[in-house]
Amino acid sequence: RETRLITRLFWREWFPQIVYDIHQQGPNGPRLFIPPFYDPSNPNIAPQLIREIAALGSKMAADLEAANFRGVITGTEYDTWWHGGLRTSPYYHNSIGILSEAASARLMTPVLVQEEQLAKAKARGMPSALEAATNFPSPWGGGLWSPREIMAMELVASRSLLSMAAKYRTSYLRNFYRMGSDAVSRKAAPDEPLAYLLPAGQSEDEALARLIEVLLAQGIEVHRMTNELHMKLKGHSGDFMEVPLNSYLIFPAQPQRANVRALFEPQVYPERLTPTGEAEPPYDVAGWTLPMQMGIETEAVAAIREATPAERHLRLLTDVAEVRKSLGLAQPQGEASPIPSPLKRAVRLAVYKSYLPTADEGWTRWLFDTFNVPYQSLLDKEVRAGNLRERYDVIILPSQSAKEIVEGNAKGSYPEEYTGGITDDGVEQLRRFTEAGGTLICFDAATELAIKRFKLPLRNVLEGVKTSEFYCPGSILRLEVNTRDALARGQREQADAYFINSSAFEATDQKSVRVVARYAARNVLRSGWLLGEAHLAGRIALAEVQFGRGRVVLFGFRPQHRGQTWGTFPFIFNAIMSGA
Repeated sequence: RETRLITRLFWREWFPQIVYDIHQQGPNGPRLFIPPFYDPSNPNIAPQLIREIAALGSKMAADLEAANFRGVITGTEYDTWWHGGLRTSPYYHNSIGILSEAASARLMTPVLVQEEQLAKAKARGMPSALEAATNFPSPWGGGLWSPREIMAMELVASRSLLSMAAKYRTSYLRNFYRMGSDAVSRKAAPDEPLAYLLPAGQSEDEALARLIEVLLAQGIEVHRMTNELHMKLKGHSGDFMEVPLNSYLIFPAQPQRANVRALFEPQVYPERLTPTGEAEPPYDVAGWTLPMQMGIETEAVAAIREATPAERHLRLLTDVAEVRKSLGLAQPQGEASPIPSPLKRAVRLAVYKSYLPTADEGWTRWLFDTFNVPYQSLLDKEVRAGNLRERYDVIILPSQSAKEIVEGNAKGSYPEEYTGGITDDGVEQLRRFTEAGGTLICFDAATELAIKRFKLPLRNVLEGVKTSEFYCPGSILRLEVNTRDALARGQREQADAYFINSSAFEATDQKSVRVVARYAARNVLRSGWLLGEAHLAGRIALAEVQFGRGRVVLFGFRPQHRGQTWGTFPFIFNAIMSGA
């Protein structure tokens, strides 16, 4: 809810020219990061913004230096490629986004940082945390680090930003207006469509409504066709074709041109390698094309025969309620999600919740809350206690390594009840649950536990492969789906899956493994960055293995990644239903 409220305030009501996102990073590196950012920069961002970010960040860093703070670094680790954070989203709204990352203490407790710890710190743009460089002129040598130092540095940085905003107020306002105006009037690039089309008649009504809701929430203009139009579509041979009414059009020629393009076009992340030939990781993800993730068909419109606004019969949307009504979907009542549960019968479902926090577990709960699917959170002590089959039909392990699930937090790091993981006893209880007829569903990294501890007839072919040979950070990959399988009910023969340094399997006993989906045999990458396609192409992405009277379902990818991958949600619901 907080994200929705901030999004509405920023991009529907207030339209800030500068957004300052104050963050904290780990304790064993620079004391504070301030822009300029590291490469690469997203090509959709206005060059003027890149310059203004650099100028403002450099002034903040200079003021910190003048106040005798050591350990301030610029131009490292954090880039402007990703579209998704509080400080990155402003770039696509013609606003300046500034990020600071202060070295953290232990909440409000000071920490002692040794020189040996700093000597181990390395990052993109920072070969050493102890050696001076152009972007790091005065390293910090270690010592006691407390919240008082963090507060003092951030006060100087904040006052510096506010003084610049006050002094150059007219300039920032003028540039904000000019970038928005240019986005409307600028001649389209050769590869840029006149509009993006969301055709009527798609079966994924809830996903389509959600996509349009996301666009409207950000202030993007979306038009509904109230009459048939004739369009020439890119990638289609022939002349103009008729497009049915109740289709939707998004024109890039609006103040948020950069935002529209960044959400609809495939990302092509530049291949970046270290001097030793290893892949250089991006700050966050490399690709995120939203309609692909959501399983929504889109078309790039090259021309519309009906030239004038009167001929086009377009209606500018102001609220997603109109979309939901036209699609025959229920309207929200208060804060509750209006989406009916896709499960056709009652299932006793549990989602494993480790005390080692993982965002994947939170997004799994978000998915079930959004789709009104009842579930229970399953804690370490409950797994260890056993009798799981008496209480549950299906257990889901969100993406987390086997070591983290089994060992949890180290003894002594927290009160005893929050340490230790499920232990080997818990693994045995999961085995008994499955053998007794339960369904164990594993997402991405959690597949390691089932494969190795249950001795399943598969192996992860990507395990141990060097990043100089294979690397795929946060990208969209194409799947080839066996649509005859019950787990693929309602899916197309090709689907898009989210892969974030994930898994790909090979069956060591083909007869024992039911393959539901494979990564495409070629042209696997849809959006982002994929180094070493041959390691992945044609490998198993989703499989089911019979285990005793039960079954294990193994997702090599993230089917619910950040709540965005609506196109692969049905795989999850089908897997749950087949375990009921």
